[in-house]
Formats: sequence, structure tokens, C-alpha cells
Amino acid sequence: MKSPIKFMLRLAGDSTGSALVEMTIVVPVAISMMAGVVDFGMAFATQATGGKSLRDAGRYLSTLPLSAACGWGVANAKNLAVYGNLAGTGSPLITGWATSNVTITTSPANCATQPYTIIVTATIPYTSIMVASFLPISSTFTLTAQHEEPSLGQ
Repeated sequence: MKSPIKFMLRLAGDSTGSALVEMTIVVPVAISMMAGVVDFGMAFATQATGGKSLRDAGRYLSTLPLSAACGWGVANAKNLAVYGNLAGTGSPLITGWATSNVTITTSPANCATQPYTIIVTATIPYTSIMVASFLPISSTFTLTAQHEEPSLGQ
């Protein structure tokens, strides 16, 4: 019978199967990193879409007359931000986004003082594919965006 020490020395010097062992360590880490990069990219795209939408809504309101910018134009601007059109038809630009997530204020707050600044703020829901897949916690995160636009209206 061979001694266990000689067997271990012979096994340590053998390189067959080492690639399999290396791959079992490297592949899960590499796949996790790739999924994380994709998830970060999707979150970044969601944030960019929300920011662009708020910029469009702020610019729309800034071109309206004072009475409209503090009145009926606010609902249109919210629709423009969320749906990409003034009517508020179709599906939201970001899944789960609603006009209730968009807040429009002016500075100064009374809208009677010229010039004034329109401030469009929104919370944007984002569901992470990475967190939903691997962790038993809520995978929905709240991203925020804000845009300030000086008034150009009459």
C-alpha cells in the first residue's frame, strides 16, 4: 500500500483538471460582473431618459405665458415628461413612471413675479435585474432627477 504522503505529492504535481478548477472559480465571478455592468447601464439609461424628459417639460413650460405656466400648462408638462406627448397617451417612457412622480414648482413660488424659474423634479422607479436575481430584498430603487429653467414667457 502506498503512503498517503506519496499519493498527495503525486497528485500535487499533476496538472490535469487544473483548467476545470480555474473555470469553476472564474466563470461565476465573470458572469456576475457582466450582469452588474449591464444592470448599471440600464440604471444609467433610465436616469438619462428621466433627466431628458424633465428638461423637455421645463423648456415647454418656460415658453408659455405666465398664466399658463402656473395653470393648465403644468398638467401638459407632466404628461410631456412621463409620456413624451402633451395628451398623456401611450405608455410611459420609463416603466412604472406616472405623472404623480413629477413635481413642478416655481421660484419665487407665487408666479406673479417676473422673472421666475421653473423647477421640475421627479422620482423615477428602477427595478434592478441584479438584485432581483440574487438577493431576497426589494429590487426597486428610486432615482431622482431635477431641472431648472428660467422663464421665457410673456
